[in-house]
Amino acid sequence: MSNLASVDIVLTPDKSKWSRCPVIESCDDNLLSEGGVEKGSLRAGESVDKDGNTGTAQATYDGYSTGMGWFPGYAINVETGERLNLAFAEDSWMVGENGRDMILNPSSNFETLTQYIFGGKHFIYVFGHNVDDSTACPAYDEGKWLHDIITAGGIVNLRNAYKDVLWVGIPMLAPNQTWLSSDVHIRLRVSKPYAKYYSTDSSAISNPQNANYPMYSFSMSDFVSETNDLLTAQSALSLINIVPNPYYDYNGYSENQTERRVKITNLPDNCSVSIFSLNGKLIRKLEKTDGMFTYLEWDLKNTAGNLVNGGVYLIYINAPGIGERTLKWYCSMMPLDINAF
Repeated sequence: MSNLASVDIVLTPDKSKWSRCPVIESCDDNLLSEGGVEKGSLRAGESVDKDGNTGTAQATYDGYSTGMGWFPGYAINVETGERLNLAFAEDSWMVGENGRDMILNPSSNFETLTQYIFGGKHFIYVFGHNVDDSTACPAYDEGKWLHDIITAGGIVNLRNAYKDVLWVGIPMLAPNQTWLSSDVHIRLRVSKPYAKYYSTDSSAISNPQNANYPMYSFSMSDFVSETNDLLTAQSALSLINIVPNPYYDYNGYSENQTERRVKITNLPDNCSVSIFSLNGKLIRKLEKTDGMFTYLEWDLKNTAGNLVNGGVYLIYINAPGIGERTLKWYCSMMPLDINAF
């Protein structure tokens, strides 16, 4: 777990983002594989360029005439930000499943009556960069280190190559789909504590930032608040409400037994609130002219200062330049019991 990292793998038809990498033989029987190559060794096929051609400068540069191909995408260690080396395999005996062309192009076939096919065994290997020494796989170097150490052969060299594998997967083409017809993002995650010096950057030890723990930055520049947006203000009118509704003679807004109070909430800065009876008579009009609060309080009294009777009322809100809203409100009023004082 200490060396296992969260990784993003991207498959893309954009060839400018492809990763040069070794191609591994995945045939289980070296008597059937091309060139008699054993499983886990480099393929015996000629190196290819991004178009699958052999003998070109892009296919053979650095002198790698065999065993090298192109992973159609890239892998990133999301904990360190490093681009990682990859490799993919194919079974060179499965010619009909694209197993002998040095290209990552799995089929959609899973099995036959006699054997498992796994799309031609185009396994994907993601190699981590865990320590800085000669036995560890480096960060992305176009697959050179892996090519050289696997070519050298021997149990020790193969162990040093494969011990740094972080993740292995078996890609399959979805039925009735075209390979690389779109981008594919594969997110592999592992939960573990942040670690000091994880990025293996030697300069960080002598010039530490954030005590050498991982450090991240982000920007909110794409999330700036917009003001004076009429459409947003108009849609916000639907949030206006009167609470409680219905009203049963008392609620938590009242501070004593004789006090009645309700609130009209979610109001804009400037508006008027008119309370009408069902026959259209204006009972009370309230004005809101500031942005300190988003509500108005009504003491359930009419313009003359008398408590209203129980019943249904219409609450009309007019916000100049924005719009209007009308609410229905019901209250039940009980006679004041003066003997309770």
